[in-house]
This record gives sequence, C-alpha cells and structure tokens, in this order.
Amino acid sequence: MGKTASSPIDWRNENISMIKIRDMAFEYFDRDEEGNLTEMVNAIRGISFDAAPGDFVVVAGRNGSGKSTFARILNRMLVPIEGKTEIFGFDASEEKNIYEIRKIVGMVFQNPEEQFVGSIVEEEVAFGAENLGLPEKGLKKRVDKALAAVGLEASEYAMRGIDELSGGEKQKVAIAGILAMGTKCMVLDESTAMLDGASRRELIMLLKRLAKDEKLIVILITHNMEELTFADYIYVMDKGRIVLKGRRSAVLSEGDKLQKAGLALPKVCELSTRLKAKGVIRTAELYDIPSLADRIMKEHMHKFTGDGTFPALRRTARKVSPVNAVIMQKASCYYGKKQVIKDVSCTVAKGEFVAVMGGTGAGKSTLLKAMMGLQKAKTGMVYVDGLDVNDNSTDMKTLNRKMGYLFQNPEQQLFLKNVYENVVFGPMNLGISEVEAQKRAYECIELVGLPQDVYDLPTYKLSGGMKKRAALAGVLAMEPDYLILDEPTSGLDPEGAANLLELINALHRDAGITIIMATHDVEAVAALADKVIVMDKGEVIYEGRPGEVFLEAYVDEDGRVPVLPAAQELLAELRKRGLAVNPYLTDTDAAVSEIAGFM
Repeated sequence: MGKTASSPIDWRNENISMIKIRDMAFEYFDRDEEGNLTEMVNAIRGISFDAAPGDFVVVAGRNGSGKSTFARILNRMLVPIEGKTEIFGFDASEEKNIYEIRKIVGMVFQNPEEQFVGSIVEEEVAFGAENLGLPEKGLKKRVDKALAAVGLEASEYAMRGIDELSGGEKQKVAIAGILAMGTKCMVLDESTAMLDGASRRELIMLLKRLAKDEKLIVILITHNMEELTFADYIYVMDKGRIVLKGRRSAVLSEGDKLQKAGLALPKVCELSTRLKAKGVIRTAELYDIPSLADRIMKEHMHKFTGDGTFPALRRTARKVSPVNAVIMQKASCYYGKKQVIKDVSCTVAKGEFVAVMGGTGAGKSTLLKAMMGLQKAKTGMVYVDGLDVNDNSTDMKTLNRKMGYLFQNPEQQLFLKNVYENVVFGPMNLGISEVEAQKRAYECIELVGLPQDVYDLPTYKLSGGMKKRAALAGVLAMEPDYLILDEPTSGLDPEGAANLLELINALHRDAGITIIMATHDVEAVAALADKVIVMDKGEVIYEGRPGEVFLEAYVDEDGRVPVLPAAQELLAELRKRGLAVNPYLTDTDAAVSEIAGFM
C-alpha cells in the first residue's frame, strides 16, 4: 500500500490502469434562498486511484465520506476542479470529452427505477444503446446478449413489464442496459442497498463474473462491509480523502483503521481473526464461511467424527393475550387486483421485539401497514389490543395513539419547514395540547440524539441519519405502545446503523415499547429480536425465534429466506462436516467459544 493517501500506488502495475486519477479535488457550494454563498464543502481532497480491465474494485466509506461524489466524477456528471482524472485516455476536466466518457462509464444507482425510462424490459435495456446512436441493426442481438450475461434469458424476460420484476431483477435489468451500451467501466452507487442478503450476494457474484468475463472495470460504491470480502482492490474514503487502499487482504487486516473511518470488519473476518487468536486456525486470511469451515476441518480433522446430521428442530411457543397483542388472522391485502399478502396469520405480543424478513417484494411493508390500518385487509382479521383495525367504527385516534410508524424513507414524514414543526405535528394532530406537544417534542428530539441547535434547522439540510432520527422523534412524541419500523437502517453506514439500532433497542428495553421492524439485516435480528417472521411471495413461511427459524431455513435449503448470521452459518457448516457444535447459536462470542471448546 502507498505510504500516504495521495502517493502513487505500489501494490499494482499502474501502467495497465485505464482509469488514472492523481490528486483530484472537488468542492460543493451551498447557497441560501437569495443565492448568496453560505458554505463551501471540500467533498473530495487529493484522491489518487487506479483501475484496470477485469478489476472488481470496492470503494467504501461512511455517509458523507465523498464516495458518491467520486462515483459521479467517474461518469463525468461532476467535473473535478484540480488534479488529473484520466478515463481510458480522456481527460475528465475537458468539456469536449463528456460524451466519450459517458459512453465508456455506465452508472447504476441505488434505486434502479430512478433511471428506468421504459416500461418493458427489452425497451429499457435497448434505451441507452439507442440514445448513444448505436446502429439499430444488431440492437436486438445486443440486448439479448446483455440479458443473458446477467442471467435473464431474453425468451423469458424481454417482453415482461418492469413493474413485474423483483428488486434484484430490476438491478440486473439496469446492469444489462449498461452492458448493451458497450461500456468499459461500470460504477454502482450503493446498488445493493435495497436488496435482501441472498439477492445481494447473487448480484455481487454476477458483478465479479462480468468483470472477468467481459474485461470490465467494475467499481462498487458501498458501506456494506460484507461486500468488501469479494473485492480485488479496496479503497476506503473518509472526509473526502482516501485513508486506506490496497488489495483485499491488506485492507481487511487493518481493523483499527477501518473502525477509525466509521466502518467495521466484515463478520467472516471478525470470526476468523478471533478464531486465530484462540488458536483454532493458523491464518485469518479467509473471506467466506465455507472456506473458514474447510480450514477448521483441515487443521482439526480428528475432531470431525459426526455424520453431518442436525439436531431435531425445536420450536418454543409463547402464550399471547389477545388484548395485549397485534393479531392477524388469514389477512389478505390487494393493490388494485394484485394480491400482495395472502392469508397471513401471525402474532406480536406486547413487549416483544419482532423482526419481519424476506426478499424484496415479499410483502413486508404491506404487512406492517396492515397492522396499523394504513393498508386495509380485504379479507381476514387484524386486531391491535382487541381493537378491530378493519372495522369502520373503530376509533382511529385510539389506534394511532397505540401505533407509531417509521417509513423507510424519512422524507415521507418530514413535510414541514423545520425539525421542531415536524416533531410537534403528530401529537397535536392527536389532540394533545400545544404545551404538552412542545414538551414532548423537546424531550424526543433529545432522546433520539439530535443536537439542541437542530430545532429550527430546515429538514433538507439534515443528513440521511439525522432525517431518520428526526422522523423517529416525531413518532415517539405520540408515545406509542407499538413502534413499527420499515427498514430503519437502510442507507446508513455501519456506525450510523449501529447507533440507530442501539437507540431502538433502548426504547424496547428501557421504555417497554414493542418493536416490529422490517429489515434485511440478519446480524441485527440475531442480536436484538425475540422473534422473526419470514415472508415470501406474500405469505408467512416461518415464524419463531431467530436461531430456530434461521436453522430451519438452512436445513430446508429452499432459497426463499435471508442468509444466516455469519456465526450461525459457520456453526451450521461445521455441523454439516461432522463437528458436533450447537447450530442454534447466533452470537459471535458464543460461536467462537463453542468452536474453541471442541479443539
């Protein structure tokens, strides 16, 4: 690795690089409503970067580190103000090169729907190529080849509507559109953030294959640390600078530096590092659970004496009082004629921390909305503490006092001028006196960890994490018994996500609020949830304690559930190989102790 963030790299041959950046800088200018300059932000400062065809490069960093700005410079959406930025021989600072650079560098955004213009898959994949003026002759062949490259056969997908696709399929269509343009570099800006764990892993493997097979430069912008384990090269950004860079093995050996940059070691690296410290393995340079399990087996073959069978699956049930619970009985919801959840029956007892999981489009958000009447069940029953949610005679203000809802996108709840007005709105809308509402607003803004000077701050000036907290403060000001959260950590970096989850857990543990949280984060579910409900295609397919549900899903191998927490996945893999460990454990500390105890 280089001695400084801006020094020329010495860990690869830069002569083969087709993207060469030296000492690049970029500034944002913030202006008030009158157009007066109020602030200048050094978003990028002295970055040096190299990439060559076939490279799979991950650029990681916390929110506000400058990585999205960097991505947009690569595609010439933004223009660097200093340094050298050369994209396949074209100088990015020169206006005349915009068209050529955008032909070479394709962008895939976090939400693919924001870049879609067609309603049919074939139209969408062809659009970029047509827009570049590529000859119409051979266009269909180009589209079919691009779809095949991302695993979507044209015969099945070409004429399908975009709105019929899952989140993972939509991202594949966006990538196919980039491939059809004949680009040489693909930049993905948080493109896996909205996907469940299984879909994310599938997409990453696809990107790695495309980099090698198509000789593309693939640059993935992310703050999901598990994605670093797939990289050839890693760049870590913080405060607009590259603070760490190098081959995967070198960067992932720098746990302290990653933590200082607001990130964390991937779970598999944490496991291997700790198992090495316990003397279980001799080397920690392992980046996936099967490889780690193989290494343990290789070094301790004599301990693997079992036949690979799993213990009988156990289930623990809890009695639920109908006047202290959310109960759904054969509930079905429709959007128009489309059935979104089907005959769902599940319970959430007051005082529980319940996670709702499943792939993109599984029906999680609709389930949450049905629980509090934001989406009415067309058939079946939904009760909250004995109140019939679907009964028109039910007092909705009574229900709204019981149920607080935090949307995935906090901007849906921040529609007034400043933070204070947004937080005070909810309780006043419920008929709480202005004095009491103000008192609650001040208390809740402090409770969620926002600074005192935030009250009069316009909401558009808040960071993503601050918006989540401001929206949460508004929900808490209504003093709900049940707090429903739809993907609360989406879009947050590891530090921000950990802080928000700690706050949510404190609300559950200390304030006694019942938590119902839709999430893709299996590690958070393993650490916090009492129960998990897993959905697929609008149906509840598993319900129970996390360790029990995850293991049952692993044994079933039906591919319809989230990936396991890393610690439990390792225990399950070891058990399958014949080591008699307890595969129900989900906690890293417990898993390390369990494995070390057999050595």
